[in-house]
Amino acid sequence: MNKGYGNIRDEKICNENIRGGHGGKAEKGSRLRYAAGSINPSVKAFTVLSVVLLLAFQYNTCLNLFVLAACLLGLIFFSKAHMSSIVRIMIPAAAASAGMFFMGLYFLKGGSVMQEMGAQEGAAISYAVQTAAVKNLGGALALSSRILAYAGLGSFFVLSTDPEEFVSSLIHQCRLPAKFGYGILAALHLVPGMQREYDNIRLAFRVRGVKIRKISGGVIFAMLVNCIRWSDNVAMAMESRGFSDGRGRTYHEVPRVKIRDILFFALCAGSVAFAIFNV
Repeated sequence: MNKGYGNIRDEKICNENIRGGHGGKAEKGSRLRYAAGSINPSVKAFTVLSVVLLLAFQYNTCLNLFVLAACLLGLIFFSKAHMSSIVRIMIPAAAASAGMFFMGLYFLKGGSVMQEMGAQEGAAISYAVQTAAVKNLGGALALSSRILAYAGLGSFFVLSTDPEEFVSSLIHQCRLPAKFGYGILAALHLVPGMQREYDNIRLAFRVRGVKIRKISGGVIFAMLVNCIRWSDNVAMAMESRGFSDGRGRTYHEVPRVKIRDILFFALCAGSVAFAIFNV
């Protein structure tokens, strides 16, 4: 549904611009606007994992902030992600980063601020606290900024990747068995239905005059029973349509690894590796 709506919206934008005499520029701008979503999902996932592993073995605050800024700019200018979605992800990440910063400032490098305070007396306590905090400041900034960089990488992948395209890429590029791939897709499509079913069951209880809390065990049990029924129906539908995992399967769309995907991986992983080992 999201993919179809996005295509229809893009087509409308292009048609309106063509009527205004700017068809070529509009088409080029539309492709550039959604460039992040056109990268092969498997290559994008491998790129994100590679950058995560590279950042895990360094304490470079500037590099972490650079990765965060690159991910946010990529989402804002080269994807169809909404700003509200980015903010919803980054607020908890910022809270976790702040907690890591104060923990690193308080306890790092084999000692803590309280240990430094215990070794001093009187007016020297404030100086001991300042000395310990300055000694731990660099490590605390590196740890907290790394969390933000990880959050930026995760949000870049999640908000710029279509789940169906990702599963399709896993099937074709990563040789994931089709039965597991379609099982993942079925689970993804089941999640919104679970929320609707939960609301409908709560409404049914209220109509009968049964007082229930916002989170009720009885409502959850009834929802799970209906979910099991849905899963059985999906399984029977796949069997009745001759679904199999054999080599003779055909696919409507087959994702390919293109030159731009390889360049994307080389640019991202290569630039981070260069910054770690040469700066």
